[in-house]
Amino acid sequence: MKYYFLVTLLPDIQRDDRKITLGFADLLGEKRFIAPDDWREVERLLLARDVLLLEKLLGGKDPDLEPTLHGKEFWQEQIRAPREGPEFIQDFLRRHAGERSLGPEDVDRLWAGYYDHVVRNTDSPLLRDHFRFERLLRNVLAAVRARRRGLDPSDHVLGEDEVAERLGRSGAEDFGLGREYPWVERLTETRDPLELEDAVEGILWDHLDERTRRHTFEFEVVLAHLLKLRLLEKRLALSEERGMEIVSSLEEV
Repeated sequence: MKYYFLVTLLPDIQRDDRKITLGFADLLGEKRFIAPDDWREVERLLLARDVLLLEKLLGGKDPDLEPTLHGKEFWQEQIRAPREGPEFIQDFLRRHAGERSLGPEDVDRLWAGYYDHVVRNTDSPLLRDHFRFERLLRNVLAAVRARRRGLDPSDHVLGEDEVAERLGRSGAEDFGLGREYPWVERLTETRDPLELEDAVEGILWDHLDERTRRHTFEFEVVLAHLLKLRLLEKRLALSEERGMEIVSSLEEV
């Protein structure tokens, strides 16, 4: 099915944009133009916002994140007694019941559960490819961070695929992955945490561009746009958080 109207409605967005003119909530208002099977793919992307909301709540924050599939009150109730929602989230909540905070490895495990959930259930080749790639990328990042802390990378990568195995046993600077994945060098050479996260965003953005280069009015274009919005919204939210932290530190002086 072609989406001529919806694709022409999408604004051109760039990675360095400082504001969003047409956000996720605006696009959800176009549900009437989207076929039911395609809408289920949108909901799988929307679930990522619930995962982010849950991550913030478990980190002791009170986020204001809309739209989501279920909302803040639903997840606050599930944290107290997990009974509803995707199985990977229920399992995660039961495993971490009573804990007051999440470590980086816990957050990685939560998101890995989301990636696996989408890959198992999606009918979209774009989403399946993207989340497999993002999981691989996050595994490389986890291995890089572990090595810099003097830890064994094999204890910090998730999954049992070939890349995870190489990340766990390779002593090479690029884990033996540089020829196959040239972007690995960017992660191993970048030291500043903020620059490292920016590098990850850039790699994901470039991957989406490459993946949709030959598409025009297919629904893949809409999904890619939503994935880019997810990246952009995350960067703008982090920028706002850093700005508030700076203001708070100045007020304490």
